[in-house]
Amino acid sequence: MFHSLTALIETPEHACVTAHRGACAIQPENTLPAMRAAVAAGADMIEFDLRLTRDGVPILLHDPTLDRTTTLHGRPEDLTLEELRKGTARMPDGTPAPGVGVPTFEEVLREMRGKAGMNIQVYAPPSGLQEICRLYCRHAMFNLGYLTLARREDIDAVRRFHSAIDICYTPGWAERTLPENLRLCRQLGCRFVQPVLEHTTAETGELCRELGLYAQVFYADTPERARQCRELAGGGFLTNRCHELVRALP
Repeated sequence: MFHSLTALIETPEHACVTAHRGACAIQPENTLPAMRAAVAAGADMIEFDLRLTRDGVPILLHDPTLDRTTTLHGRPEDLTLEELRKGTARMPDGTPAPGVGVPTFEEVLREMRGKAGMNIQVYAPPSGLQEICRLYCRHAMFNLGYLTLARREDIDAVRRFHSAIDICYTPGWAERTLPENLRLCRQLGCRFVQPVLEHTTAETGELCRELGLYAQVFYADTPERARQCRELAGGGFLTNRCHELVRALP
């Protein structure tokens, strides 16, 4: 059961399972049913992606367009939230999921806060960061979730808004495990890092522990890969199959 980010860090013997885009193998990704299914399966954290609508509302969506995961087409930035509500999310096999739409960030915060930790991947433009930070603070997400950001200027903007917002810095896949970037994460005040398994070594794990960084490795969809994540870096892993892997490791 999730209690706080600090509690995760303080129990290194437990493998933290993060449901990537929710339980996306069995429910429409980045939707409330996917998040509910992840919590029901016992995931410690849920991961989801944020983009903006035309009227500036943060919504859950990974791709630059709505085409793959909904019945709508085009960029979310070209549609208002009201227009977005007319679409339907798609199941993993591509079929429409009746009654399931694209949720807003605030809807997820209202329902899921405290039920699981949140890894909040921000793809929204800089103009949307202030609203994302405002909602994070309004719903008192301190020590309950972190913003995952790939740009230094976005990190600076978040820090200006509120210095206590947890951040995970994610440069390019191959660059995340470079010693200089792990040390930079520590300097930036990050507590969590997200190395990619293919670029992670035992030395990565050793340096993370030395720096006090909790590694959430991307990604594992089999017990074998999950064990590899733990052996190399400790911490936890992201998975598309949380319903299968929650009990794969202690």
